[in-house]
Amino acid sequence: MPKNKLDACDLHKLFISALDGGVASVSDLESKPLLADLCLPLPMRIRLYMFNITHPPGGRTPGEHKIQLIVPGQERGQTGQFDQSNGRLVVLAGYSEDSDVFVLWDAGLYPEFSYSRNVQVNPETVYAAASGRLVTQERRLRGQGIEKVIAAPPPKLKDALQLRAQITVARLVGGDE
Repeated sequence: MPKNKLDACDLHKLFISALDGGVASVSDLESKPLLADLCLPLPMRIRLYMFNITHPPGGRTPGEHKIQLIVPGQERGQTGQFDQSNGRLVVLAGYSEDSDVFVLWDAGLYPEFSYSRNVQVNPETVYAAASGRLVTQERRLRGQGIEKVIAAPPPKLKDALQLRAQITVARLVGGDE
């Protein structure tokens, strides 16, 4: 496991760097969430909520990889929500420093969440992405249906982000991606 968690600025730099020139402008890299205007064919305007992926021993599932949702201003005991304003696509992402893999969840399936809520991805999904592939995984979410999680190494992040946008739009209009 990594010795220290990456801070928001480092996570944002890794994400932007992996988009390899696909970024027109970004907000302050220290701020959370990060606002980014991207170049076509990527989603044009995103609001990025980026977290470290950890896999501490003693998880519910051996080797479970997870992020913990805490949004700016959220205190213990409060529910949190992602800012959906101004027509930006909300991107819920994690980065595994151990595996050099990004994971994208469907932020719209987490309309409200408790402080430090765990959001998981199977270890096999992360390891398959670490081998250089873009990988998808389905997760059943109580009360929300099936979530499609996407994992990718940095060179495949552009493709993963496009797929995340397609799947999200398909869910919103009630179709398949």
